[in-house]
Amino acid sequence: MKNIKGILVYVYRFIFPYPKVRYCSQTIYEALLGCLRMYEATEELKWKMRSEKVVEILKKIQMPDGGFDIGYDFFFGMMHKKGDSTSPEMVGLLALTEYARVFSAYDDIQPYADRAVCWIKRNVKKVSEGVYAIPYSPYTTSEIMVYNGTSFVCAALGYYIGVFQKKDIELSTIYQGMINYLEKSMYSSESDSGKFWYYPVQERKDISELMLSKIDYYHQMQQVEVHSYAQQVNPNTLQAEMIKNASEHVISLSKRFEITPYTNNTIFFKDHIHVWGLCSVASGLMMAQDSLEYKIEGANRLIEKIIVWIKQFSWNGTYFYPILSSDGVPQMKQYMVRSDAWVFNTLCLYYKKSKDSQVKNILEKVYLNIEKYKFSGRESHAYGGKRDDIAIAILKFIRKK
Repeated sequence: MKNIKGILVYVYRFIFPYPKVRYCSQTIYEALLGCLRMYEATEELKWKMRSEKVVEILKKIQMPDGGFDIGYDFFFGMMHKKGDSTSPEMVGLLALTEYARVFSAYDDIQPYADRAVCWIKRNVKKVSEGVYAIPYSPYTTSEIMVYNGTSFVCAALGYYIGVFQKKDIELSTIYQGMINYLEKSMYSSESDSGKFWYYPVQERKDISELMLSKIDYYHQMQQVEVHSYAQQVNPNTLQAEMIKNASEHVISLSKRFEITPYTNNTIFFKDHIHVWGLCSVASGLMMAQDSLEYKIEGANRLIEKIIVWIKQFSWNGTYFYPILSSDGVPQMKQYMVRSDAWVFNTLCLYYKKSKDSQVKNILEKVYLNIEKYKFSGRESHAYGGKRDDIAIAILKFIRKK
């Protein structure tokens, strides 16, 4: 039955491939951050020109409301519609701000950054005195839903304030209020050190206990990475504690797992490793140590382990296989431009620190491939409409057999 299911999935995807997405925001801002890191590492003109090319795309795809949208329909418990700005995509503001910092392009970037900040101010919610959060998808629901959306907005806002040297009481209050919210939302466990965020907001009543208990380690380290940007230019004691605790918790998993898992329960992703997320563990730890200005025990060892694993099992000489089993067997071999952009950004940071010539050669190939596909491509997370509903129904029927 397992073989039949695999064949049916293959046939279905051959007839109905994943939807093609033009300029997914994550592809663009991850590619931009990577190019900026490579320019700082090499000072080569080509990386400056590439940064300029990508930032123009990022400015172009900023939504009229000042926010950023991932570029496709997807289901997150509710249906997000293409064109609606969401809080996680505010990493676009962080990338714009980083471009302004690296090239001192403040006048060019300021109007776009200011519009993004206006989007934050319109959608942020005061949870209690001195505590602020923001909905994951404000045009879909006013509920916060997940913690990471607040992290991405908080970090982008903190970085913007620090780089543009904004003396704005309202923005500083929101920044501190979101840090307060996130710090209060961290939990600890007996099995691992440090602290973690559950993926869903724990006050939710609309999901099962299983879903409520989900911990997403890959998103957690993406949160660490962006908070580390903010911490470098807009330091905050509570934020530093969050970065340290979240990093130590994920490092502690390496005592029990050969490679960092996606979540705390294999039921969610079948124990598969998604390289766009695994690489975030490495970049999160690299950035965490930069922002804290000291070495976190076990961090460098885990960083090296992840980089070696990705090069050994995911890299095929042209691009990175996006999904693998925990023992390194590819589970999806299709080229996914968004996934490659995430790995590209991480390896750019790694090269900036290591000056590894093999990694530099890989990065050149990866960037040229992303550019070849015009920063666009198939997206496995995109909702394909009624045909996907039919396929899911068929697969559920097969599983019962």
